[in-house]
Amino acid sequence: MTSHRFLLTSMLAPLALAAGTAHAQSAPTPGPQADAEAIPESKGLEEIVVTSQRRAEKLQSVPVTVSAFNEKMLERLAVSDTISTSKFVPGLISNHNAGLASANTYFLRGLGNTQSAPTFDAPVTTYVDDVYIARQNANNYAFFDTERVEILRGPQGTLFGRNTTGGAINVIMRKPSDTAGMKFEATAGSFERYTVRAIADLPVAEGVLTKVSGFVVRDRGYLKNITTGDWLNGEESYGVRGDVRLLPTDALTIDLSAEFTSNSSTYTGLRYVPGASPYVKTAVNRPVFYESAAGLPTGNCGDDNVTRLLTTERGNCNLSQTFAMGGNINYDFGDGSLTYIGGYRHLDQGYINEYNASQPNRYAGYIIADNAIHEQHSHELKLNYSFGDLIDLVTGVFYLKETSNDRQTSFTGGTTAFRPIQDAIYKHQVETAAYYAQADFHATDKLTVTLGGRYTWEEKKLAYTKSTQFPALSYDNAAVLAAGNPLQQSVKRFTPRIAVDYKLNPDVMLFASATNGFKSGGWNGTASLPQNAVTFRPEKTWSYEAGLKSELFDRKLRFNLTGYYAKTTDLQVTAGVANSLGVIASLPFNAGTLEVYGLELETTAQFGNLNLFANPSYMHGSYTYISPLATTLSTRLTPVRVPTFQFNGGASYDIPASSLGGYFTPSVTWRHNSPYWVAVLNTTTAPTENFVDAAISFAADDGSYRISFEVSNLTDQRTVTANFLSLFPGDPRRFTGRIKFKI
Repeated sequence: MTSHRFLLTSMLAPLALAAGTAHAQSAPTPGPQADAEAIPESKGLEEIVVTSQRRAEKLQSVPVTVSAFNEKMLERLAVSDTISTSKFVPGLISNHNAGLASANTYFLRGLGNTQSAPTFDAPVTTYVDDVYIARQNANNYAFFDTERVEILRGPQGTLFGRNTTGGAINVIMRKPSDTAGMKFEATAGSFERYTVRAIADLPVAEGVLTKVSGFVVRDRGYLKNITTGDWLNGEESYGVRGDVRLLPTDALTIDLSAEFTSNSSTYTGLRYVPGASPYVKTAVNRPVFYESAAGLPTGNCGDDNVTRLLTTERGNCNLSQTFAMGGNINYDFGDGSLTYIGGYRHLDQGYINEYNASQPNRYAGYIIADNAIHEQHSHELKLNYSFGDLIDLVTGVFYLKETSNDRQTSFTGGTTAFRPIQDAIYKHQVETAAYYAQADFHATDKLTVTLGGRYTWEEKKLAYTKSTQFPALSYDNAAVLAAGNPLQQSVKRFTPRIAVDYKLNPDVMLFASATNGFKSGGWNGTASLPQNAVTFRPEKTWSYEAGLKSELFDRKLRFNLTGYYAKTTDLQVTAGVANSLGVIASLPFNAGTLEVYGLELETTAQFGNLNLFANPSYMHGSYTYISPLATTLSTRLTPVRVPTFQFNGGASYDIPASSLGGYFTPSVTWRHNSPYWVAVLNTTTAPTENFVDAAISFAADDGSYRISFEVSNLTDQRTVTANFLSLFPGDPRRFTGRIKFKI
């Protein structure tokens, strides 16, 4: 069956059996609610509330394409971090950055970025409790006490701001409860992976609620280094978070939080042996799963990784430590509310990565040693107000300041000692402010027109410092300016949105929208030569959507269909261009125009104790214009990470076991991707991917405990996520045992 026929069949089949507990649009959790005493009689699909328009609304009522996972769905799907959600979202491909397991690359409807340098922003951004996380160096957020995750597809420039041309991932953490209690979860599984999570709600007094949560992860890793004997692609992580909710009056709510997370991890590529490769065209070598032959033994990363590498001759490490504080103060005055949202984040990251997975000489491989400190603080004042039944308004002001200090040193080609080839030391600063407003005009009981816009001001500065350790391999501001590259850039931009929705009846809504967004410009910050520290302009996207949201058969079936077309101009990519000296170099620049269109279907169904979901999607992307500056790109190439066809679906069934005081739930999910390119020049492809996950669990009727056995990637599908001197593998098959209880 061809992909096109499969797509058509998949879009019709859900009307007979479509979709369930595993997906976005609030698939119900098979089995009881957290406090239920038995499997409840089915009363239709569970409703879910989202804040995709910066106010609480029913998911089925918003003219926005959004996938949402509540706490029970995250538990049932064994989703423990943000990268895992891509299994269930149409149009989304995600993986770790090459060499950095703590950094996620998200490509949503064809837009994404594989770089983690602070001078090159990502078009799919992450928010935690409405606080924008500027860096994707450590954006694989661990869900250790999460209320909800929302994935908004397409530009979100009006309400979420800059750098959302592809979309936004919004993580909402659970607030403290007014009832004392504890939850505990432990897992053990393949590759010596062990996790522990604990959560304690501790109300202090009436109106003073507190909560403490934490997690620990230990994973040996699944990739064997046959040169050193080390195990790679594992992690050692932990985190702790404290929340306080103050309720001084019925109208005033104050939420405060602080957290610390530490992630020590590796992500390394595969070694090669002679033979044809299904992943790289014209290759004479093929990868060996799951082995490396890199010569650099593992070590510990710290504050000065260049010195660590040279003195210990060890590396293959990544340490990311984040401290964050957040505050949300909300005052409800009847017809509206006024909210202050503030956040502070400090990320300290250092890594030593060897990218030649088949180079047993530790000195000859290509190695990057990096140390960076990223610090940001943001403030937002938001007003929600309703003018009777006529207008709903959300408006506000936003401010962000971010500073990154980075040193990146490269080594390669040594024989008996590490040979440095480049040492870039720079400071990057961003200051941005915005005003936004969006109003829903309810023309009739059925027709609503939405108008919105955001005006953004942004200024960026870059400053280089000459290295004292390797002065001949670095440069300062004067050299960059002499090469004709500015060290400051600013932009002022208005990003509008218009949408309309019409309710055919209380259960069926049609909607259409046109939305604009932009992604910041930047520099090639880690350039080895000053003439290569080039700038690039902001990336702009217009997206047009039309669709249907419906709940049928007395809310037993949810059927949502979206069609979209997006045009991105000044597309930012990294490819070969001629620098100021006429030399071809691989640089980030504004390549041209990308056009993507597609169809996305999300269906969910609940029939008694049976829950189903099916989410097929079709996507087509092409370059319609390429800048004459590009020497290697052309309109004949296909954009990266744009699979023509995707499908994710699954089923679960609750089986009562009254004699045991609980119920069993077997479940299975399937994720399919047609082949897609992972290299800009179409040299490397991910083959057809089929990922099958399965589980069997037993839960007590009163919700006091749950035991499960799970397997991910049941068929051990082998795939690659990137090609940077070696191919980086996707996760292998994993078995996991899990126990969870509460008191």
